[in-house]
Amino acid sequence: MVWGRPGPAGNAADTAEHAVSAGRAALGLAVVAALTGALVVVAGLGPTWPVVVAAALGAGAAVIVARASGRVAMVAVVLVGVSGLAWIEVVNEVQYGTVALTGTPPLVRWCGATYKPDGMSATRPGAAGTPAYSKVLRTPSGHDVYGVAPRGRRPCAAGALFVQSGPGRYLVYGPAG
Repeated sequence: MVWGRPGPAGNAADTAEHAVSAGRAALGLAVVAALTGALVVVAGLGPTWPVVVAAALGAGAAVIVARASGRVAMVAVVLVGVSGLAWIEVVNEVQYGTVALTGTPPLVRWCGATYKPDGMSATRPGAAGTPAYSKVLRTPSGHDVYGVAPRGRRPCAAGALFVQSGPGRYLVYGPAG
């Protein structure tokens, strides 16, 4: 007996229902993981709070579809949400040297190199005669980072990065040391 109800060990039908619910939960969580992966990899959203919210709500829905209690679903939402947000902060600290959600970052790590602001600004990414610059990253505060993106087997270019600091304004980030 568990809280006034018979436990699953005494009834084969209850045990089979529990196995089906666990299978549904696992399938639901796998679908949520695949969709979240598609948002990050295919859509290029990166680790952002909308992706975390989608994953958390999807995990909760997967648990509910598996016919678990609302309490278990809420715990799944909270655990996935908190761990996702913590992961975002770790990525931001490692890649940008900050967890601040305002301003331009103190550094940008991209393509195996660290870039720091060199005090110069520009009105557009790149310069005449340089390879085409494209958006390669987005800072925690929502500023786009432009660089020469690697294509196919071509290695990363060693040029500067440009972080958009406002409409038509870019800060130049050069390779550090």
